[in-house]
Amino acid sequence: MNRKRKKDNRGMSLAELIVTFALMGIFLAAVAVVISSSVLIHSELTGTMYAQSVSETLLDKIAGELAAADPVGSKAIVAGRTLKEGEDIGGGVSFYDREGIKASFYVEDGLLVMKADENWKMDEKAYMGYRITEMKISRLNKENVLEIVLTIRNLKTDFTYTASRAVACYNFESEKDFEKIREEDILLE
Repeated sequence: MNRKRKKDNRGMSLAELIVTFALMGIFLAAVAVVISSSVLIHSELTGTMYAQSVSETLLDKIAGELAAADPVGSKAIVAGRTLKEGEDIGGGVSFYDREGIKASFYVEDGLLVMKADENWKMDEKAYMGYRITEMKISRLNKENVLEIVLTIRNLKTDFTYTASRAVACYNFESEKDFEKIREEDILLE
């Protein structure tokens, strides 16, 4: 069985090369589309995750203070537009904290400020590149439940995220206490 093989040393034809490169181009284009959409989805999910983290931290602080608010005075909690030196600086809330000290939450330069005996601000690094664009606190019912709505925006990507939370002010128990929760303008001193 001695077969003779015919040796073909001619190589590839130009048509075969063109078809090969065309197929490789189609496959590479498909891979590029898949990779770019994966990167886009990853960045959107990461942005949403950071925005949730920042907004939940801010909402925890505001809700924790308001839940323990003290029903002192005729206007124990006032939620509405905040006026500082006659200028409307956005939504806010004024209340008496758990120790009966007058306190306020408002937004200044995109950062949450709690004004009381000692002013409180969360460290700028904790905002992860986000700033508060709007804060609205309003009464949800005729009793003691408030709704806090925060809108934050990423300074680099312009990604905007809105989060909300309802909080019951547990020290406000009677009709007389409920009347001390009002919605009107807040004048900061």
